[in-house]
Amino acid sequence: MRSSLRRVTGIVIGALAAVVLTFALTGCEISDSASGTFTPAHDNVLTVVTQPFPTVGFWEGTAAHPTGGFEYEMAEELASRLGLDGVKVETREFSEIVAGNLGDADIAMSLLTPTSEREENLDFTTPYLQTTPAFLTRDGTEIPDLETAQGMKIAVGRNTTLEGIVDDTIRPDQEPLRFENRDREIEAVRKGTADAALFDLAAAQAIIKESPNLTIAAQLNDPEPIAAALPKGSSNTDAVGSALRSMEADGTIDQLSADWLGISVSDLSANIPLLRTNQ
Repeated sequence: MRSSLRRVTGIVIGALAAVVLTFALTGCEISDSASGTFTPAHDNVLTVVTQPFPTVGFWEGTAAHPTGGFEYEMAEELASRLGLDGVKVETREFSEIVAGNLGDADIAMSLLTPTSEREENLDFTTPYLQTTPAFLTRDGTEIPDLETAQGMKIAVGRNTTLEGIVDDTIRPDQEPLRFENRDREIEAVRKGTADAALFDLAAAQAIIKESPNLTIAAQLNDPEPIAAALPKGSSNTDAVGSALRSMEADGTIDQLSADWLGISVSDLSANIPLLRTNQ
């Protein structure tokens, strides 16, 4: 009887020792929300690069003192799930980010769509949004068909996937206005320099939430994924992707969308007229 008890006790002690050893070896890399390990560029913070502030609804305030936004609060939640203390924000022009110039940032979050060209310089995570291209216009403007869109002066972001859609799918009669700065696109529509601007639907939704004289006149029928980007060959991609998937599964992303865009991710495309391009 005592011999059996000693064997059982030995098994329990051995199992406990294995658990203690596992925690000792992995330390702060253990996370309830993400699989894989994450090694930050700066001690215990997630360094995120995005385009210059502000991006309405996505990055509010300044880089030194962010005050909120959909992607900013996603970054904060991501840092928490990776076991980090907080977020450090850096900014670069969008063209630099998509070229893979992230500086010393761990990740980039800037409404980025993965493409084969961008994947030559960046690694991308699981998408956290699926959003269609959409026309931002002044209130009362209608775009019932492609021919109407082709007759418009269109503003678009330079070096974005939307620029290719304007050039290759919409093919407007007039040369588009191409901007590096998102605020200048919005201002062009507001002042009438442009008849419409093409944005991701999620971005357009955030803009009209803050600008009652603007509206979304139509959306195209080809959704694009939005993902976080990491330096090419980063060992952190699996951990970040896992955390993003857990945020989607537990409703965190949907709630942040409702808070900052005024509508949940699942309802983004509801009630927006669809402009078919036959492509």
